[in-house]
Amino acid sequence: MVNPVAFTLGPLSIRWYGIMVASGFLAAYWLMNRRARRYDFKPDDVADLTFMAMLAGIIGARVLYVIRYWHEFSGHALDMFKVYQGGLVFYGGFIGAVIAIVILARRRHWPLGRVADLMAPALPLGHAFGRVGCLLNGCCFGMPYDGCCAVHYPAFVEPGVINPVLDIQLRLGVVDLAPELSHCAPVLPIQAIATIGNLAICAALLWLEKTGRCRNRLFIAYMIIYSVGRFLLEFGRGDYITRVAGLTPSQITCLWLLPAALGAYAVSQWWQRRKNHAKS
Repeated sequence: MVNPVAFTLGPLSIRWYGIMVASGFLAAYWLMNRRARRYDFKPDDVADLTFMAMLAGIIGARVLYVIRYWHEFSGHALDMFKVYQGGLVFYGGFIGAVIAIVILARRRHWPLGRVADLMAPALPLGHAFGRVGCLLNGCCFGMPYDGCCAVHYPAFVEPGVINPVLDIQLRLGVVDLAPELSHCAPVLPIQAIATIGNLAICAALLWLEKTGRCRNRLFIAYMIIYSVGRFLLEFGRGDYITRVAGLTPSQITCLWLLPAALGAYAVSQWWQRRKNHAKS
C-alpha cells in the first residue's frame, strides 16, 4: 500500500486522506459551477454553497465519528481536532451540510428545490474522492478477503505502533499477533468499490437531470439510490467491532432514510400533479 503520509511540513504530516477530501470538495465545486446557470445561480453563490457545505460537513462528520468512537478520545481530547488523520462519518457530514445549506438558502431566499438539485450530483462525486482517501488511509476497510485486488495493509504504521486495521482484526479474532507478522489480514477493497458506486450515482443523476426527469426531486433520487447502495455495501465492511442484529450503524440509518426518501418522492410527485391540474 501507499504510505498514508503524502509529505511533511516540519512537524506536520500531510496525509493523502486530507488531500483527497479537499480534492473532493474542489470536484464538487467544479461540477456545481458548470451547472449553475441551469439553476439560475451565480459563481459566487456556488462558492458560498460549497464553503458552507464543506465547513458544516466536516464538523458534522467529525462530531459523529467522535461520538461513535469515544473510547479512542477519552484520554486524548486534543486528537478530536486532528481531522487530517482521518475519522469522518459520512452521515454526520451529510446532516451537518444539509442544515447549513437550508439556513443559507432561507437567508438568501433561494428555492430549496433548486439548491438541492444543483448539489445532488456533486455529493457522490465529492464522496468518491473521499473514499479514495479512505483506501489510502486504511480506514473504512473491508472484510477479510484474499482474492483478486485484495488490499494488504502493513501491521505497523511505524516501529512499535500498531496499525488500527490490525487492532480491529485482532479484537475480532481475524488474525493472531505473532512476532513475524508484517501485514494485516488481506481485506476486500470496499473503499474502491464505494468510489465506483458513487461515480455511477453521479452519472445516473446527471442523466436524470439531462432528460428532465426528477425535476425538483433530483436530491430525493440521490437519497433513494445512495441509501440502497450503502445498505448493500456495508455487508462488505470489516471495521465494525459491534453490530446490532447483524447490521452496522450506517445500515440502520439507511433503514429509516430510504422510507423517508420514498415518502418525500411520493409527496413531491403528488404536489406536482396537483399544481399541473390547477394550471389546466
